[in-house]
Amino acid sequence: MERVQVEEKGHILVVDISQEMTMEVVDDLKKDFEDFFSRSWQGLALDLSGGCFMDSAGIGFVTALNNRCLQEGRTFCLLNPSEQVIKTLKLGNLWDLFQAHQSLYEISRLYPAE
Repeated sequence: MERVQVEEKGHILVVDISQEMTMEVVDDLKKDFEDFFSRSWQGLALDLSGGCFMDSAGIGFVTALNNRCLQEGRTFCLLNPSEQVIKTLKLGNLWDLFQAHQSLYEISRLYPAE
């Protein structure tokens, strides 16, 4: 089963994670994202619209992606996060750390190519 689907939309890398983000899969996701960070892009949009369940490892992974993007001067956002994702991040008092957008069009308007 494919863990992620990746699409480059101009300067934005859109990564759709179609499975649960749990301790069992986070190590493999980390390897995938190391490859993604070697690419040239300005913004990372993590599509979590599929209802993606996250345990503490998944929450830590998403938080680490956000921090890495900030450190590298790139933008990071959640794309159309499901209600379950929003609820999980709010329960952990982490929701306010993230930018969230409902569509790729919205993201491309907010983060235009430089």
